[in-house]
Amino acid sequence: MDEVDQSASDLRELERFIVNNLDLERLEALLDRFNIFEATGFPIRREVRHSDFLAFLMRPREDHGMGDAFVKRLLQQALVQSSGASEPVTPTELSSWDLGQMQVRREWRYIDIFLLDESNQLTVIIENKIDAGEGRGQLNRYYQAVREEYSDHKLLAFYLTPGGDDPSHPKYLPVDYRAVCEILDELAESRASVTEPDLQVLITHYTEMLRRHIVGDSEIARLSQQIYQKHQRAIDVILEHRPDRQDSIRRIFEDLVNENPDLILDHAAKGKMQFAISDWDKPVNLSGSGWTTSGRILMFEIVNHPKFLDIKLLIGPGKESIRKGFWQIASSSDAPFKIAQKLAKKHNTIYSRRLIGQALLEESEFEEIEKEIRKNWDDFLENDLPRIDDALKQERWIWEPEDNEILAQSED
Repeated sequence: MDEVDQSASDLRELERFIVNNLDLERLEALLDRFNIFEATGFPIRREVRHSDFLAFLMRPREDHGMGDAFVKRLLQQALVQSSGASEPVTPTELSSWDLGQMQVRREWRYIDIFLLDESNQLTVIIENKIDAGEGRGQLNRYYQAVREEYSDHKLLAFYLTPGGDDPSHPKYLPVDYRAVCEILDELAESRASVTEPDLQVLITHYTEMLRRHIVGDSEIARLSQQIYQKHQRAIDVILEHRPDRQDSIRRIFEDLVNENPDLILDHAAKGKMQFAISDWDKPVNLSGSGWTTSGRILMFEIVNHPKFLDIKLLIGPGKESIRKGFWQIASSSDAPFKIAQKLAKKHNTIYSRRLIGQALLEESEFEEIEKEIRKNWDDFLENDLPRIDDALKQERWIWEPEDNEILAQSED
């Protein structure tokens, strides 16, 4: 099929996908349904926030109205899922225990959720992972810390993930977020008459959010799969032409640099952009090689990574005496300069600032990201750049090189 025929075929598929698509209309209606967690900007992929909320639900004396029912059922369900593994406590034993005095701690000895029940001499480790994997030796450190501190207590350890992944440590039992949803749904229904309506809504919205975004077990997920099966080519065409966020960010920075008469865009690519200060374009700073065609040695760089945005001031390749001169300025100056222990042979960062972090990039709408970029950029121009510029302006050899020995020094 030639390019013209392929384009006509793709257009027909797009029309079939859009026109009178009842599945698509249903999906849009579901996505438009209000959810407290989504509306308030709950960081859906950050396990620390899920650990906070789960710890709240596990505390028997909190005002959620469930007592010890949630924590008890979750532990029982995890033990049942362990396929009969030999554990110090059985699901049947747990059902007869009163866990009303259980303590629920966050980040005790760096453990995500730590449960301590003195009356039943029970300790429980819950390691919560959503996107991140295990750290090296992490599970064993937690297990040994609890074993040493509470050697006379029974110890259970669980590894909570969206899909019930197997942990590396043999003492940890896998448990998945689907179990969390099912238990909370059951409790919300069975305790509807005694639970405050606001808390009932909160719990329902939490499980709905988990099913949408974490476990993929929702009407939205099923409908999405059904639509994709029917309209695969149309959706693939849409994805091929979707906006590239990194490229959109690159264009923002190009505009920011170009609209400032004191700045010069030296080089622009999607992942990295270099710009210079027009006042710094003196013979000293234009004597480099092996970086960009401009020959600039001292130049700012925007690092446009999918998970962060940084701005840096680099000493690039060039005559060693000049590079050492710039290095000494940064070494002897106060903040905002930041330097490593020694001068590297090619590129050296002497200033670095994070403009945008991973959480904002992954969880915010593009309009909010752009707003934050512009705010931090303005702060850089008003505060950090003038201080850097002032430190350089104190060095006569940069601006009047013929009067200084630095340029006359030979290469090492």
